[in-house]
Amino acid sequence: MDFFIIADPHTYLAFALAGVPGGQAETAEQARRLFQEARESPGIGLILITERLAEGLREEVDALRWEGGRTLVVEIPDLAGPLPREETLLERVRALMGLPK
Repeated sequence: MDFFIIADPHTYLAFALAGVPGGQAETAEQARRLFQEARESPGIGLILITERLAEGLREEVDALRWEGGRTLVVEIPDLAGPLPREETLLERVRALMGLPK
């Protein structure tokens, strides 16, 4: 299983120095192209994407998660830190699954 990182230039550099392939994006459109590239690549099993970029393509990220299959998407903080959230990840997953909080 191969990894693929989609991140801002600074976060991307940190992962690239560790040997993780991927691309840097500063706009949602750039991130969308990289996300599609990673999705279509048969060897990619884990897509790491910064939270701020994932927010710009929320529908695509959530659709891939619901689709299941061979590719896992994990949102990570960028160098500015995690995004403030009104709900925890567990609460969000429960809501997506239609389960009570």
